[in-house]
Amino acid sequence: MNRNLKVYPIFRFLLNMLIIGPILIPFLRWKGLDYSQIMLLQTISALSAMVFEVPTGAVADKLTRKLSLVISGFILSAAILIYILADEFIFFTVSEVLFGLGLTFSSGADSAILYESLRSLGREKEYQKREGSAASNIFLGQAVFSILSGYLYMIHPTIPFWISVIFLASGSFAALFFKEPDRTKSPHRYLKHIWISFSEAVKKPRILWLLFFAALFGSLIRLGYWLYQPYFDLVSLEIVYYGYIFAGMNIIAALSSKYLLKRVSHLRPRRVLLSLACLMSVSFLLPGFLKAWWLIGIICLQQLFRGMYPATMRFYVNNQVKDDFRATTISLVSLVSSLSFALISPLIGNGLDVVGTQQVYRWVGYISVAGLLFLFFLRRRQKQRKREYICESS
Repeated sequence: MNRNLKVYPIFRFLLNMLIIGPILIPFLRWKGLDYSQIMLLQTISALSAMVFEVPTGAVADKLTRKLSLVISGFILSAAILIYILADEFIFFTVSEVLFGLGLTFSSGADSAILYESLRSLGREKEYQKREGSAASNIFLGQAVFSILSGYLYMIHPTIPFWISVIFLASGSFAALFFKEPDRTKSPHRYLKHIWISFSEAVKKPRILWLLFFAALFGSLIRLGYWLYQPYFDLVSLEIVYYGYIFAGMNIIAALSSKYLLKRVSHLRPRRVLLSLACLMSVSFLLPGFLKAWWLIGIICLQQLFRGMYPATMRFYVNNQVKDDFRATTISLVSLVSSLSFALISPLIGNGLDVVGTQQVYRWVGYISVAGLLFLFFLRRRQKQRKREYICESS
């Protein structure tokens, strides 16, 4: 189990060193795609993740976490290779399906193996610290490579993709060194296990609230990434500076996951999540009404959410569910995020082509404010129902 604690940050680092972030949209435009096609691909990827999320989480729960993590890196490597070689929309579609599948094999299984390793050592309280530290290393690595990727792209657009393939394959190799923790495995058949996981999730008010949160803001943080470059275009930012902007974003995410997360660890997770959601709303609304290069700094507020949300969400789930449903429940949270992103992304892509960047930012800002109000009143209603139940029972 001590070896798992050493392997985990290495595995997470390698599997997340996709250094294509700053140049992905320019790359797809270079390949001849418009914004509507690009966002349609994201819908396909999200739908793939939605279809595969819970089944692959169940594989990790019922069979082995380790195998699930090894498979993840190899499938992601294949997806990036197709991206490099593709020159028609149909091949990009195949790549996105594989990408969705690859991500779901590690979603839930990685955090579960960390939590269970710590618990077997009697050190569960270190979970948020270790998760945040691993995420911080990822963000710092992405910051460095974000700067390099812009220059590598200028040499040839496919170079950052080839480097990403090497990292992903290395991540699969690192996963071979995990030791499967001793844990309780689900005694149920595959489909029954999935159904019970879903039933248990919706019965728990805290998990139900988290599912709604993920559907709203888990999808909006993903959407925010695809809106960076259109705003860069709007303020006439040259492509060579994209890497520096993304490096700054990753440094903000790294600092928030390593230090800020520790400062707020004593607070209730829901309070942390709602505060982050408020910042998300501001980051969409202001650029929606104003046009200036300095507003990129306001957009960077989204990186606080990016840095703190995963560890907060996973800690919340890990403390609410049992071993045999842990990875599947985390996958359910990711599933609802993928579903809502899949529904909204085609509209956003069409909006970018038809009404422009700022109008789309305003749309997303309105959605985020409405989502905040809904979540606030939902939790208030849940507390009221709990008090009513206690009164009736007494």
